[in-house]
Amino acid sequence: MPACTKPASRSLPEGRRFGEGRRALHKLKKSKKVGIKYCGGCNPSYERVEIVRRVKSQLNDRLLFLPYDRPDIDVMILLSGCQRTCAAQDLNRMIPHYSVAGENEFEALMGWLKSLTAKGDS
Repeated sequence: MPACTKPASRSLPEGRRFGEGRRALHKLKKSKKVGIKYCGGCNPSYERVEIVRRVKSQLNDRLLFLPYDRPDIDVMILLSGCQRTCAAQDLNRMIPHYSVAGENEFEALMGWLKSLTAKGDS
């Protein structure tokens, strides 16, 4: 039988310690799962994707952002491009949600999301 040519152990990248992956996974399990739902984008008056990018840049360490149709989400952000709020159509009303129909609602959305993490619900 030929001898194994693979190294016996693999060292971790510099700066990483054993168990960090498990801690990160545990943190993700505890994070509130936020579903993102966009409207069809037929008449957007603002950059919906930019709003989500800004939210993620500030809260990505506290919330886990997922597609809205995942069965295990805790809350949803509905992003409609205009005042018709099409993203709210066919909505599962049992899931808490926040509807955005304009860029001027960014601060209110951030307040709502921060309140979710402050309550210890995550």
